[in-house]
Amino acid sequence: MEVDLTVEDAQGEMTHVSAAGPDYDTALAAAKAKIPEGSRAIVIRVPDREA
Repeated sequence: MEVDLTVEDAQGEMTHVSAAGPDYDTALAAAKAKIPEGSRAIVIRVPDREA
């Protein structure tokens, strides 16, 4: 499973981080661990598995 996060920093700039794991909770935790300090996730997206 893969999770993509849209991240907003303190200046309002948007970036993306993603991570994969065996299940949603593990993938989400791994993606959140990649968020730079002072930033926050504003969108969580799980890519369509059938695409």
